[in-house]
Parts: sequence; structure tokens; C-alpha cells
Amino acid sequence: MGYSTLSIREVTRQIEQNKVFLPALQRKFVWKKEQIERLFDSIMRGYPIGAFLFWELDAKVAKDYVFYEFLKDYDERTPYNRRKEGAFSHEQIIGVLDGQQRLSSMYIGFNGFHKTKNSYAWKSNPNAYPEKRLYLDLLNLPYVTESGEIKLNEAENYPFSFLTEKESQKLERKIEDQIKPCYWFKVGDSLYWDKDEDIEVYYQTLASQIQSIYQDQKTFLEAWEQHQTQVLLGLKTLHARLHDEKLISYFQVRENDLENILKIFVRVNSGGTILSKTDLLFSTVVATWSAGRDKIEKLNKDINQFGKGFKFGNEFLMRACLYLTDLDVKYKVNSFKAENVEKIKNSWEKIQTVLNQTVRILDEFGYSGEHLPSQNALLPIVYHLYKGGQDNDTSKKQMLKYLVHANVKQIFGSSQESVLQDLRRALRSKNEDGTYSLKHTHFDFEVLKTTKLSGGKSLFVTDENIEDVLNREYGAITFNILVLLNPDFRLRDVTFAQDHIHPKSKFNKIELSKAGIPLELHQKYIDLKDTLPNLQLMNGHWNSGKNDKLLMEWFAEQSKADQEAIKLTGLYPNNVSLTFSEFLTFHEKRKELLKEQLYKALDIKKVMQNIEVGEVV
Repeated sequence: MGYSTLSIREVTRQIEQNKVFLPALQRKFVWKKEQIERLFDSIMRGYPIGAFLFWELDAKVAKDYVFYEFLKDYDERTPYNRRKEGAFSHEQIIGVLDGQQRLSSMYIGFNGFHKTKNSYAWKSNPNAYPEKRLYLDLLNLPYVTESGEIKLNEAENYPFSFLTEKESQKLERKIEDQIKPCYWFKVGDSLYWDKDEDIEVYYQTLASQIQSIYQDQKTFLEAWEQHQTQVLLGLKTLHARLHDEKLISYFQVRENDLENILKIFVRVNSGGTILSKTDLLFSTVVATWSAGRDKIEKLNKDINQFGKGFKFGNEFLMRACLYLTDLDVKYKVNSFKAENVEKIKNSWEKIQTVLNQTVRILDEFGYSGEHLPSQNALLPIVYHLYKGGQDNDTSKKQMLKYLVHANVKQIFGSSQESVLQDLRRALRSKNEDGTYSLKHTHFDFEVLKTTKLSGGKSLFVTDENIEDVLNREYGAITFNILVLLNPDFRLRDVTFAQDHIHPKSKFNKIELSKAGIPLELHQKYIDLKDTLPNLQLMNGHWNSGKNDKLLMEWFAEQSKADQEAIKLTGLYPNNVSLTFSEFLTFHEKRKELLKEQLYKALDIKKVMQNIEVGEVV
């Protein structure tokens, strides 16, 4: 199906007749008065005003979705469209997928008013928000006369302006430092014209009224007489643009599945403020649950401010709601149909409680937003708590073990929805009444580790995974590993940071040359500086004093007791120099030591050479 066309009057009449609506996935109206005025200028000039995308669907299907009526009267204090209530009055309806702001602007300009706060007025003053309608100054149209012919002056705009009724009655205004006569014609009056309206007859009637009303206004009447031809041309142009010309070029999609419409909507709305699928799904949720926006956004703010800060968003919270209430976790429109949103709404207090509880546990582990490669990895932990599972020290250690494995194995990439479903099935059992309960009240990582996951994924860590981890560079994965290797750290009680053992600032060609490192080894030093064997968790007290000092220099400044603690917590290898010149040896030996410790921590059975933590040379 190709493009079709409508006149502006035809489409505004369809809006008036309740045939055209806005789907819930649309944004609120955001255009300013000046943007509406420029749109009407473009219309008068005959400029293209962009294509529109309309969605035709059966009313019997539309009743299951949320639609809104077009705004006729805009008030910035309540800029929201009214939800369509009750049955549709036509067998088919139209939803506007692309062109909402433009169509709304036309509808407001022709049919309604625009209210915004006057400058310097108090918000509490009810008169601070005057009602303004769109007018066109007929005595100052952008026409020029050349060789007896009236032409459009491209350098000037059509003088559209939103005015109060009192402002529109003024017969003069300031234009470029000159006071000139003016006559403000209410644009909405053009809706009373018929398609075959004789504008010359209309003009004669208007002129007679003006002569009668303003008979004492000599200067104004002289200006009117001088501009008769331009006024008539302006009115004819407005009539033609409104009734005769097919300025609305649209493509119409016939589709009853909102999921397919959502894909189209995301694709065509890629300009300007980009709306993600999450934005659109969120709008369908809050359309059904009016208080949902504030509640979800407040929870998001609360958990993100906890501890060192997190980076959760609406997508995580919305998926968590599906996961916890035993709904399908597929991130699509049907997952958030009205009955599901109602279930989430009724479970909200409990959802809010366990998400706060989970973030507190993460904080105990020393995590913040930058340490979570996948937020979805948290959902099995949240589910365990939601269903009444234990959060004692034993369960927390198992949670940490699971979290590190999930992050190291990166199981939440492709097929993440299926993996989430697999893990939830492993945690729960179905009751006779159709509800679900936990299989075990304690969190048992072994149950999850032995669960067969979609896409051939697994929580088992292999030799190959270990080698990959040891070569990882500074980031979320290395932090996860260091936390696992230091299970006795009370990260919530003491400030710890992931830090370079040999300072990062020394790994450049100038510093390497100063240290006497052979030129042929420079690149090798640089390549290894950010890898796991040169990283450790260090408490804030030690870290603040270390700064960019050479490792050996800083270590020598510490007390004997602190030196022992640094060696043990940092997993420094025995009998290896801490001098910068011996970095490669230190790196190799510590890599072997970390490998052995990882095999123990991750329960991988393999015979390893025994490398003890001991005295530093």
C-alpha cells in the first residue's frame, strides 16, 4: 500500500468525530507556541510538513489497548491527553504512530487554545495562565507588489501568534520599532468555511462588519483599504490550504498486533528524542496504572542512591516485576496487558521491599553500579528473597558465588529471557492452586550450577574460562573475581577499591626508561598493566597513601603488621621481589597463585603446583 492524502480539514474532522486517537506509546504533547506558529507558516507557504504514519485496527481489538484523545485545549500544568473511555463509536479506528506533535498542533491551532505561564507571574496565581488562541494578522501579511503583481516575500513569516481575546482586539502593534495597524483574524473561524466557500463573498461581509465596528478608527480603516487585495489573498490561501489541498500525506498500516506496531514505532521515531522500547512499554504500564510512574521512578531513585550508587533503570525494574510475579519475562507488549499490570500493582509493596533488600546485600558485597556487567543476573537472587528465602550468611555466600559465576560466564547475553526462565524454574515448584513456592528456603548455588540453560550456556567454569579471566583487564569482571577471592572482606564496613598493585602511572615509555626497563620489554609491561595479576582490592586507608608511589617504596613505609595484611589480602606470591624491574616475574607468579585460588573458589578439580603466600623479598 502506497501513500494516501487528506486535507487538513478532513483529518481534523476525523479527530472531532472520534475516529483518530493516540496510542498509549505516544509521548505527551511538548511543542511550544512558537513551534505551532512556525508550522502554520509552513502550511501557508505550501511547504512539505512531513509524512504521517497511521495505524488502522478493528475497534474490537482496540478495546484491549489504551488510547488517548487528542488535546484540543493545552495547559502546561496538565499537559496530558485524556484517556479514551467507553466503547469506540466506529468499527475501525486510526492510531497516529508518527506525526502526533504536528497533528496535535494543527488541532490546537484550529480548534483550541494554548495556556502557558506568563513571565514573572506566580504559579499560584490562577491568572498567570491566560487562555490564548491562534490568530493571523491580516494587515501585515508577507506580500510584496512587484510590477503590479503580488508576490510572497520569502524573508518574512506569516504573522501567526497566540493571543488572548483582549490582545486580539488591539488595532496596532510594534513591528521592527514601528507602530503599525493590525487586524487579528482568529484562525479557528476558518473551520466554519465550507469546502466550496466563496471567500470573496466572505471577505465582503467581513469588510462591512469592520467598517461598521471601527468607523471611528480612521488610521486603521485607511490601512484596511490599502491592504484589501493582500487580505483577500491571505484568506483565499488559508481556505485552500485547509480545505482544497491534500497536505496530509500518510502511510496507513493495517495491523491488529500491538507488538508489530511497537517495532514499527521504534523504527520510524528514530529522529529527535529517541524513544526506546522500554519507554514505550513503560507508557503502556502507566496508562493502565496511573500511580505506576511515580512509584517506579521513586523506587528507581531510591535504589540507585544506595551505597556507592547504582545504575538501575526502568527496563530492569519492569522485567523484575514480571519475574517476581511469575509472569512471562519476555519483554513485549502482551507481557504488560492490563491483568498483568494489575497483578504487579497488587504486589508492588513486596516487590519494592525485596529490591531494596537485594541492593543492601549488593552493598555488603562491595558492589556498585560499575561492578554489574548484567543487572539481570540479580533476578534469581531477588526471586529467592521475594518468595521468602533466607538471607543469612550461608545464603549470602552462595548468592555471591552465583553472581560471580553468572558474570564470569556472561550467561545473560543472547537468549537472556530463556536463561532467566530456566533459572526461575530451577528455584521454584508449582503448588496445587497454581501458585509457586521455593524448592529450598536457603539459596543453593549448586542447584543453579547444574541447571541446563538455553543456548548451550552453563554456570560451570572451565579451564578455558579461568585463563580468560586471568587475562581480563580492569573492570567489572576483575572486580567480581577479586571479591570472590577475598570472601572475608567486610566491604560494607570498610571502603575498598580495585587498585593497580604496581601503579598504572609508571607504565609508559618515559617511566619505563627511567626505571631501566629494556626497550624491548616496554610493550609487554604496558600490555600487562591492567590485567588481573596486577590488580587487588585495597582498603581506602592504604589506597590513599599509595597513590602513584612505586610498590616497593610504598610497601616499605608500612608497619610490619600492615605488610603481612597486605600480602595476605592481596595474594602476593612468596619470594618474589616487589621492585618495578621485577614486574614480569611478579606478574607471572601471582598469575599462577590466582589460578590456584580460583580453582578452589570456583570448585574446579585440578591438580595444581602449590604456591604459598609468604615473605616478600
